[in-house]
Amino acid sequence: MIKQIINGKNIKTVTANMSTADATTLSAILVGKLQTWKLESEGGTAITVATPNYIRFAVGKKGISNRQSTSVFVPHMKNTKTLKDIESVVIGNWDADFQTTSKCEYCIAVGASSKGI
Repeated sequence: MIKQIINGKNIKTVTANMSTADATTLSAILVGKLQTWKLESEGGTAITVATPNYIRFAVGKKGISNRQSTSVFVPHMKNTKTLKDIESVVIGNWDADFQTTSKCEYCIAVGASSKGI
């Protein structure tokens, strides 16, 4: 896997089944800072899900004259987790947006396929 970073931002991640020599050759033609990763193992537990349990939520901080926020999409979430679980992780811990280091004050669901959200 090759992670391409341009101007300090993660722009693209290329995942391909290739040799180290091929990854090195490909890295020579890509612009920006590159990080090359080698797959050591794969994990997780295989499950059968009729419909993926996803959530889209907005996080941010309310200001006097403006609002800082960003949207987050989690494509596969554990069926037992709810918005309350996400709020406990996000509020006060995550940055409110990509421009500041102000911490989130709110987390609201924008769309989901899960019960209890």
